Amino acid sequence: MGRADMVYGFTGLHPQLSMLYFLVLLGACMMFQHPVYSLVSFVCVVALLFSLDGGRALKKVIKGYLLIAFVIFISNPFFSSRGATILFYAWDRPVTMEAIVYGAIFALSLLNLLLAFVAFNLVVTPDKLLYLLTPYAPRTAFVITVTLRFVPLLTRRLQQIMTIQRAMGYLHPGGSKKHLMREGMETMHTLVGWSLEEALQTAGSMRARGYGIGPRSSGTVYRMDRRDKLVLWMMIITGLNIVIGALFGVNHYEVYPRLQTWQWSSQLGIHLLSYAVFLAIPLVMNGKEWLHWRYIRSNM
Repeated sequence: MGRADMVYGFTGLHPQLSMLYFLVLLGACMMFQHPVYSLVSFVCVVALLFSLDGGRALKKVIKGYLLIAFVIFISNPFFSSRGATILFYAWDRPVTMEAIVYGAIFALSLLNLLLAFVAFNLVVTPDKLLYLLTPYAPRTAFVITVTLRFVPLLTRRLQQIMTIQRAMGYLHPGGSKKHLMREGMETMHTLVGWSLEEALQTAGSMRARGYGIGPRSSGTVYRMDRRDKLVLWMMIITGLNIVIGALFGVNHYEVYPRLQTWQWSSQLGIHLLSYAVFLAIPLVMNGKEWLHWRYIRSNM
């Protein structure tokens, strides 16, 4: 059994707990500007992606995300002249150390946020999202689920159509631009026609089954077991510590107008430890599951 097939690890957790975890993680990535917290978030999110699918999803997106982060890191000092420590001048504009550090922190925070969304898509599947949102906003949940499904579906169909066109000799790289444009339009026409036809069939099937009549229900029923309750208590204890500490400014870090010196305190240590423990919950669950399956395999 591969990591992606682990149903008793973090992906097997109750959807409400998975959503709670990612809400805290995404909020922390957006709000916390302390460089140590950003580094802890980066390490934990990357480790989470490797524990979920062996890093396959990470490898698909990391080049683009690193490029975005690099552009932000490079461009910020040249667009912002805030800060008291001037390092040099570029085109008569002062480049400050504070602007460079802020660009690095902002780039790392954005990278953490983007990677956290990749992990979110691996854990909170469209079925779980529909289960979570249906009691509160059924129409919104339906639209979000359909939208999330459409992008990979249309991409897969487009690849299928192009494969058939290549096999039949209609689409080849040596053709003229006019020929490629004509075949591209034919491809889009086929894709739209195929999608609309299936949409009409789906709508007719849903109407025949009575969609929209009576209270909404979910095809999958999730119940909290002892493991879910234990994880919930761990999330509550560490999560409350994180929120309360952040509200009191325990992990507050000032970049402008001058870089804040490192000030260690027991409150900061407890807050950072709570944050690290909270982020490590899925890593412990997936690691325990991985060791369990290795133990079973070794005894077969």
